[in-house]
Amino acid sequence: MMKLRRAFLLGAFLVLISRAALAQPAPVPIGPGAIYQEIYRPEGPWAIRVVEADLSQQYLELHTLLGGGETLARRQLSGIVASEHMQTGRPIAAVNGDFFSLASNSGLMLGLHVEDDELVTFPDPGRSVFCVLSDGTMHIDRLRANAWLRGPDSLLLQFSGMNRPPSYADLILFTPRFGQQTQADPGTMQIALVGLTDRVHPNVELNARVASITTDGSQRIPSDGAVIAARGVSAYALRKMKVGDEVTLSLQMEPEKGEIEQAISGGPRIVRDGEVSVEYQQERFVESFASMRHPRTGLGIRDGTLVMVTVDGRQPGYSDGMTLYEFAKLFVELGCTDAMNLDGGGSTTMVVRDRVVNSPSGGSQRAVVNALSVMSVAPVGPPVQLAIEPREFSVLSGERMPLQLTGLDQYYNPVTVSAQAAQWEAAPMLGEISKGGVFTGATAKAPIIGLVMARMGTMLASSVVHVTPGPARVVVTPARVTLQPGATQQFVAQAYDEDDQPVTVSPGRMVWRAETTEAGAKISPTGQFQAPTQNGHVAVLACVGSVCGEADVIVGEEFGVVESFEEPGNWTYRAEPPSTSVGVDWGTDPLRPRNHALRLRYDFSKGAGTRAAYVDLNVQLPETTAFSVYVLGDGQGAWLRARLRDGAGREFSVNLAERVSWSGSWRRLTGLLPDDVVSPVTLESIYVAEIHDEHRLAGAIWLDDIAAGEATAAGAGGAALGMAPRLPSGQAGKATQ
Repeated sequence: MMKLRRAFLLGAFLVLISRAALAQPAPVPIGPGAIYQEIYRPEGPWAIRVVEADLSQQYLELHTLLGGGETLARRQLSGIVASEHMQTGRPIAAVNGDFFSLASNSGLMLGLHVEDDELVTFPDPGRSVFCVLSDGTMHIDRLRANAWLRGPDSLLLQFSGMNRPPSYADLILFTPRFGQQTQADPGTMQIALVGLTDRVHPNVELNARVASITTDGSQRIPSDGAVIAARGVSAYALRKMKVGDEVTLSLQMEPEKGEIEQAISGGPRIVRDGEVSVEYQQERFVESFASMRHPRTGLGIRDGTLVMVTVDGRQPGYSDGMTLYEFAKLFVELGCTDAMNLDGGGSTTMVVRDRVVNSPSGGSQRAVVNALSVMSVAPVGPPVQLAIEPREFSVLSGERMPLQLTGLDQYYNPVTVSAQAAQWEAAPMLGEISKGGVFTGATAKAPIIGLVMARMGTMLASSVVHVTPGPARVVVTPARVTLQPGATQQFVAQAYDEDDQPVTVSPGRMVWRAETTEAGAKISPTGQFQAPTQNGHVAVLACVGSVCGEADVIVGEEFGVVESFEEPGNWTYRAEPPSTSVGVDWGTDPLRPRNHALRLRYDFSKGAGTRAAYVDLNVQLPETTAFSVYVLGDGQGAWLRARLRDGAGREFSVNLAERVSWSGSWRRLTGLLPDDVVSPVTLESIYVAEIHDEHRLAGAIWLDDIAAGEATAAGAGGAALGMAPRLPSGQAGKATQ
C-alpha cells in the first residue's frame, strides 16, 4: 500500500495520516469500566469486535434479554436493546445469545435462560451455560434441571421441559414468559395453576392450587400463575387431578452453583483454565461445526471482566469467519481463563451504544431469541467530551456523509449537543464539512486518509476519513439464490476500499444489471430483480464505475439424488404413541416394476390425540438449501412431515404436505431448510401424523429418490412445495436433475 504523506494544519491537529498509524484503533471507553475495540487481521482476514466490561465497577450491570421483551419472540438485536432503555439501565453493549429452534418464529431458545433471577427455560444438560450469581461471580458450566411436580395421593412426576411445546409423554411447565396461550394441540391435558407462593426462579420450591383442567387445545396462561401441559403417560399419571388440589413445584439446577441471577446458553465451551479446549464432541456438535470457518459470537471470563467478541464471516476478502480453534486462541490471547461459543452464522451481531458495529453475514440483522447486554446505571451529567459517529468511514470522491455529534459525560453517557453549535474542520484536500456536520469527499486521484474535527469550547473530537476515487471491490448479497421463474429477489450491494473499509455510495452511482440470454429478466436501479420466465442462470451485477460485484441466480430447481432406495438398507420404524400400528417394507415400485421404493404402513384407527408413524432414514444431505422426496400417496389425508438435525445438533421439522390427498400417482415434494442450518444436515425421519381424534386413518405411502439441491424461494411454507408429476415409467424412476 502506498505511503500517504502527513500534513499539519495550523492549529496543531493532524489532518492527513498514514494507514499504518490506523492499523489497530485504540480501545474506546463506552461506560464506566467498559471499553470497545475493533481489530482487523488481514491474515484471516478477520474483522473482530471486542467489548470488555469490568463488572466489579459500581455502575455496570449485566442482563440477559428476551427477544420479545417480556415473552418469547424473535427480534433483531438492535430492537431488543432499544426496548430496554431506562428499564434496567442504559444498554452500552450487547451480543446475540443462544441457538434457537429453526422450525418457527416462536422465539424458543435451545438452552437455559434466566433473567433477573426468573427461570424462563430449562438447560440442555449437554450444552454450556454462562451464568452470573448473586455474589457477582461469573461461571461457565453444563447444568441440568432436576424439576418435579408433587401432588395428592403421593403423585411425583418429573418435568421434561419449560416453556416449549410438549412432545409425546412430556410434562411441560408454562409461565407467562411463553405468552398468553400455551398453543398446545387438542388432546393435551393442561392444568392451570394459581396462587403461586414464590416467583419462578432457579432452585425454588413453590406451592400452587389447581384452577382448571382441560384438553380442549390452547390454554390461557394466568398472569399470576402457570400451566402444566401433559401428554401420553404423563397425562395418564395426572388423570385423577381435580380443581382445588394443592401441588408443589420443585425447580432445581444441578450441579448447585448458588443463586443464579442471569444465565444464557450456547456452546460449545472453547477455553478451560486458560487453555484451548474445544469441547464440541462432549456437547454434541459435529466436527465440521468446529473445524469450518463461520461468523462467530462468544464470551469469555477474565477475572471479574466479561469479554464479548464477534468475528464477521462469509464475506470473502473482508472477513472469512473463524474455526472454533481460531476463536478459542483469540480468547486466550485476550487473557480469558474460560470462554464459550454462542449462536453464530447469520445471527452474529454486536450493538454498541445503539449502533450495530459489525457486518452481519446476511447483509442485515437476523431476528434472534435472546441477548446478553452490559448496562450502565450511572447518573447522567453534563458533557465533558465529544464523540463523532461513525468514528471511521470511507467515501467516494464527491459523496456526502452526515456525521453525528454526541456529548459524553464523565461516565460516558451520551448527552445531546448541537452539531450546528460546533466548529467543524477538515483539510481542503480531504473534502468539505458543513456547519451541521455533513462531509463531502474531495476529488482525489489516489486514496487519501485524514481527520474530520469537531470543536466545542475545550472539547474536541475527530473521525478518520478515507476518500477514494473508486472502490476496490463490490460485494452483492445474497451471493447465490434460486428462484421460481418470474419470482422477485431484493439484492443489496456494498462497496469496499483497498483497506476493506465499507464505502458510502449514493444509489445513483451503484449501477445494476442482469446478464442472461433468457427473456424477461429485469433488475431495477435499487437492486430489485425479477427472474425470467424460463429456467436458467442469471448473473446479477452491481457496479461502481468499472468495479463490479456479482451474484449467481438459478432459475428453477437443481437436485441430486442422495438415496434412491435401489438397494435394501437398515431403515427402522417407530410410532407415537407406541400402541399405534406401523411397518416399513422395501420392495418393487407398484407402478413401475423395474424400480424399488420404500413403503411406510400406518394404522391410526385406535387411540386419540396425536398419532404418528415414522420411518427412520438418517440420510446425510450435502450442503444445500432444500431436499425433495417422491411420494406415492394413498389419498387418506394424513399430515406428511420430515424431521432433520443440523450440524449444531438442532432438531427441526419441515412440512412436506398438509394432507396426502392424492393416490395412484407419484409426486415430488420439496422441503426448504431454514436460513442458517449448520452443515451437515441429516434427514433423520419422514413421518405421517394425525392430530384429530375423529380422523381414524389407515393406509400406506411409498417413498423414493430423496434428493438435495437448491430450492426455489417462492412458495416457502406451503402445504406441498414444488409438487411435480412423476416421470413416465420409461425414465427408470429417477428424479429430475
